[in-house]
Amino acid sequence: MMDASLRELPEVTFLYSLTLGGKRENLDIMYELLGYLGNPHSNDARYVHVAGSNGKGSVCASVYSVLREKYHVSLYLSPHVYRFNERIMVDDREIEDEYIINFVRNIRAILEEVSRKKRRKPSFFEVTTAMAFRYFKEKRCDFSIIEVGLGGRLDPTNVIHPIVSAITSIDLEHTDILGDTVEKIALEKAGIIKPYTPIVAGVKDERALKVIRRIAEKKKAPFHNALSDYDVREVNISLDSMRFRISSDRGEYEINFPLIGRHQVNNVLVALKVLEILGESYSIERKDIESGLSKVRLPGRFEVKMRKPLLIFDIAHNPAASKALADTIRDLGLENPTLLFSALRDKDIDGILRSLSGVSDEIIVTEIDYEKRKTPAEEIERYARRYFRNVKVMKRSYEALEYAMESSDIIVATGSAYLLRELEEHLRAR
Repeated sequence: MMDASLRELPEVTFLYSLTLGGKRENLDIMYELLGYLGNPHSNDARYVHVAGSNGKGSVCASVYSVLREKYHVSLYLSPHVYRFNERIMVDDREIEDEYIINFVRNIRAILEEVSRKKRRKPSFFEVTTAMAFRYFKEKRCDFSIIEVGLGGRLDPTNVIHPIVSAITSIDLEHTDILGDTVEKIALEKAGIIKPYTPIVAGVKDERALKVIRRIAEKKKAPFHNALSDYDVREVNISLDSMRFRISSDRGEYEINFPLIGRHQVNNVLVALKVLEILGESYSIERKDIESGLSKVRLPGRFEVKMRKPLLIFDIAHNPAASKALADTIRDLGLENPTLLFSALRDKDIDGILRSLSGVSDEIIVTEIDYEKRKTPAEEIERYARRYFRNVKVMKRSYEALEYAMESSDIIVATGSAYLLRELEEHLRAR
């Protein structure tokens, strides 16, 4: 989310207006768009490509942070939590507002030409991904870490030829697009696997893992199961970080990781395996790994915004992520926090709230402002009353936050990045 003044500019309004017109059957529009831009994705950068239902942002941020110890590195993430600029980063600096504005101005005629030839206009995510590739090419990065937006096979990022790929986890999500079984979703995500290119998996579900192994074997891609290659012990969790030890046949690592929750341990293992594979060809030492992992930053992942009252933001927007959030709340001994919740229409609200009800009986239901895909507060309330003893409805999110901060010692805001953006704006304006 950009500053309010930037969001109001016509170029940015136009960018957000580029909705996806129907399900894509191939990557033709993306290739056409990149062709007009001189194929910036086909540069000399060494790509790491990461897909998964949950955890892919954490893995990308971890690999990026370690490589930053020695290299010139870019990072592409989605969605953003607070600012659009978060999506595109080079050497810890977000893409400049001016670059975004100029890129959109210059690309409008190209979009019209692509639309005329392909009979469909490029989407917001296709244009944003093209912007990232163009920006990274101009910055001449040593490595580019690329997070898949949705699925894998037909994702606009899947035009690159990475040196390592990874799939973090497989859960039922976006079933209308990716398929209604774990196997079908795994097949879509395995679409990022490239011939002879190492693939790292952090997948627990054996059905999904079987699909990924099969695709890897078919493409002669070396397969690595990160969850079975390491021994993890002495996991200690606090509000500040997690500390644990990892050992393998390559040695031992002492990890101090800022992203909190036991589920993050698996994400670290995936990132570590990716880094060890890269370390076979490039200079990456144990000290780089330990130092880089201690500096990882990723908004909206059990993010402590203030201590009194304790206010936590977590982007959990599906049942698997909400279960991980609930587990973390338990591990930290946070008793009966007040949940501040809203979600978009396409989310499994019932499944999310079911998971969260195990750690609290207090919930404030609110509504996301200025977002056409929001779920009305009254609709969320119907789900909430199935699982929570005390349910309060406050449509304006900033009023809900103020009420929670006045009446509760522990608040966890969750359910949607859109909600967290609104709350962040309010906190900054207080």
